[in-house]
Amino acid sequence: MRRENLVEEKRQQTSNAGAPTAFVTLSKDITVLGIELSNSRLSFGVGDLKGTLDYVERVPASPQLSQQDFERLFAESAANVREWVGARGITLRQAAMSVPGFGREGGNPIYPWDMRRLALSLGEALPGVPLTFTNSVIAQAAFHRYSHPAGYDISGDHLFLFAGHGVAGVIVNDAAPVDAFSAFEIGHMVIERDGLPCRCGHKGCLEAYTSLRAISPIIGLSDADILTRGDHFMEALSVDPAAREVLRERQFLLGLALGNALNLHSVPKVVISGWPSLMPEADRAAIADGLNQSLLGGYSPERLELSFIEPLIGNDPKAALHYAAYCFVRDGALDEKSGQRAALEEIA
Repeated sequence: MRRENLVEEKRQQTSNAGAPTAFVTLSKDITVLGIELSNSRLSFGVGDLKGTLDYVERVPASPQLSQQDFERLFAESAANVREWVGARGITLRQAAMSVPGFGREGGNPIYPWDMRRLALSLGEALPGVPLTFTNSVIAQAAFHRYSHPAGYDISGDHLFLFAGHGVAGVIVNDAAPVDAFSAFEIGHMVIERDGLPCRCGHKGCLEAYTSLRAISPIIGLSDADILTRGDHFMEALSVDPAAREVLRERQFLLGLALGNALNLHSVPKVVISGWPSLMPEADRAAIADGLNQSLLGGYSPERLELSFIEPLIGNDPKAALHYAAYCFVRDGALDEKSGQRAALEEIA
C-alpha cells in the first residue's frame, strides 16, 4: 500500500521503552471525485481519500429532465471539474456516482433513462477516470457507518432507512463489502390508493407523504431552505400543534410501511436517518405505533432494536466522495481502462 501511495506511515517514539510506534493513515495525495444526483440537484465534489472536499459544484437537476438534457448538464459540470483539476495539476484517480433508485439490472423507478447509454455518456464526459455507479441509499449508509462510527454504533445485520428527498432502505451486512449491500425503494410502496402523486408516476407512495419534499409545506419551509439549514432546519422553528400532529401522522405511515418491509425481510435492528431523527422522542413514538400495527407479532423493543441517527441533510456529494474512495481502495488502484470497463460491465 505504501508503494501504491495509498497510505502514509509515520513513526513516533512513545514514552515506553521499545521501538518507535508506526501510525498508518490514508494518503492525502490521492484525489477522487464524488457525484450525487439528489435533492433535485447534481453535485460534484473533488477531495481526498479521507473525504475532505476541496471543490464543490451543485446545479439544479429536476427528475423531469430528459436523458439528453441531463447528459448535457453533466457534461458542462464535468468540464468545470476538468478545468479546475487541470489548473492545479491534479489527476482524478477514481469517480463514483450515486443515483436514486439505481439498480444493478439498470432499471430506475425515478429516472426513466437508459443506464448503459448514460454510463457511456458520462465516461465520455470524464475521459480516463474510472467511474462506478451505486444507489444513493447505499452511499448514504456507507458514509454514515464508516465516516461517523461514533454516532453509528449498531453492530450486526440491520436495516438502514433514509428519509430524505426520497425514502429508501438498505440491508447492511457487516460481513459483506459495501457494494454487496442490498437496497430497496421502500418509498415507492403504495400506502394509499389514489393518494398523493409521487415523482415515480404512481399515486399514494410512501415518499409522497414522508420525504423532505412532502413535509416542507407542513412546516412552512421550502426545499432550498431545508437544505441550507441542514440538520438544524427544525431548530427555532415554531411548529404549531396542528402541524406537529400531521408530522406524527406521517411518521406513523413510515412505521406502517417499515413494518410491512420487515415482514418480507426480517432483521433484528433498524437505524433511521432523516428528518424523523430530528423530531422530539415523543413524536417519534408514532413510528413504533405504525410498526405495531403492521409488523407480524407486533412491535416491541425486545424484538426490534430501533435507533435514530442524524441525517446530515444537504451534505451532497460527501457520501459519493467516500464511496469513490472506497472503490479506489477496493479495486487496488485499477488502471484507467480497466476501471472504465468495469463500470460499463456493471451497468450492462
